[in-house]
Amino acid sequence: MIITTTPTIEGHTIKEYKGLVSGEVIFGMNFVKDFFASIHVK
Repeated sequence: MIITTTPTIEGHTIKEYKGLVSGEVIFGMNFVKDFFASIHVK
């Protein structure tokens, strides 16, 4: 099985489209604080 995000694959015939795929991400309560703490000033 070949999985791709492009509408064509050179040398292959598309037999079936599976449709959209989605996902979820849950951020912690301190997302903003942790984000700014990860920025390093040089």
